[in-house]
Amino acid sequence: MADEQRRHLRLPVASRVFIELVAPGLAEDDTGEIATCRTLDVSRGGLRVSLDHELTVGAILQIGVEWPGAEDTLYLAGEVKWCRELPAGQHRWSAGFKLLNANNSDIASWIRLLSAMDS
Repeated sequence: MADEQRRHLRLPVASRVFIELVAPGLAEDDTGEIATCRTLDVSRGGLRVSLDHELTVGAILQIGVEWPGAEDTLYLAGEVKWCRELPAGQHRWSAGFKLLNANNSDIASWIRLLSAMDS
């Protein structure tokens, strides 16, 4: 995403992130599929991650962020806005998420946390 399209300051915060790629099924032994990755930067409205999986642009995914120094994981919903393979040989991807104002998410806590950091 071009810098002129960004509405919020990006901060270089590294934290562990869990992305639900496939939701668990109804069967007791069906745990779904979770990707573990790292943030490259964050803002009030989104985040950029580095991961081992290609993501589908436009997908709405559940995201858990382990914020440095926080006791609880923040649970968010985000739309994949872009996904690019990193330079050859790394077998890694970088993806950008737009965070959504979803019910039962921690978006209000996320916005308060990031607003305090970029003030």
